Amino acid sequence: MVADHGYSHSFRHHRVGTIRRLSAMFIFSMRTVVLAVAVSASSLSSAAAQSELLCSPEGLMRLIPQFNVNGQFTIPDPNTDLQTFLSAQQGLSNAIDMILAQENIRQNPSNVGSLPSRPLIFASNWLSSEVGIQTDGTNLSSPESGGKFGGYRVQSFLNGLTPVPLSQGSIYVIKQSNPTYPALVYPMPTSHPCVNRLFLAAGNTAGFWPTPTYALGRYQLDNNGLPMRDKPLMTYLIVNICLDLGEPVVINQQSVLRPNAMIILALHWPCEGSGCANNGIGHRH
Repeated sequence: MVADHGYSHSFRHHRVGTIRRLSAMFIFSMRTVVLAVAVSASSLSSAAAQSELLCSPEGLMRLIPQFNVNGQFTIPDPNTDLQTFLSAQQGLSNAIDMILAQENIRQNPSNVGSLPSRPLIFASNWLSSEVGIQTDGTNLSSPESGGKFGGYRVQSFLNGLTPVPLSQGSIYVIKQSNPTYPALVYPMPTSHPCVNRLFLAAGNTAGFWPTPTYALGRYQLDNNGLPMRDKPLMTYLIVNICLDLGEPVVINQQSVLRPNAMIILALHWPCEGSGCANNGIGHRH
């Protein structure tokens, strides 16, 4: 009987110890889960806040500080500070890529797929800051005026951008006098309401915009200064890479394309009235 009692006591002690250990493990696991959920929620909240920064120049200054000059949204001048311009242009492209990837993971594909088509609205008059180089296979030259590597606040080749009536505003054309319609532009909505992917097809060269090329839009504001999220957004900035592989020339009174490679890195923004004063004309396709 003494032996049985000792065995029973030992068993109960072992069982109590096991229960305590299991309880401690359960509590630790729950704390870990709670902490993970909190970290995850914090990360999602931070990602959502960063995502919203793309929707205005003021927000973009916080996301990409190279655009912030004494509290004013400013496009860097590639002729006076090439490294800041390149950092801003490349940094913005990469930041948009990352934010879109986060949005694509966070959102429900069915919800995104059922959204109505609502591309950004584009103005008609544009300025740009850009850098570029071109070669015909033998010589290197700059497509910018004066032979500079960059152009700052130059008239963008997007000047004259207007919706194609037949497309109900889904496709734009650059409308100029000569040639009349040098290029088409297609803005494609993404999972982010303030971001469109952009595609360009040049009509008189072999020019196009590869990825990453994006347009950023801002919300229209109501009388109280609040964003109207059910209205189309107005484009306030384009960040793009431009490749061109042919140059139009006339041979025997026929227009043909001659091999000519060109790479342009650019930032374009809309302008109105006196705000369209420029430092010359930028590259042309």
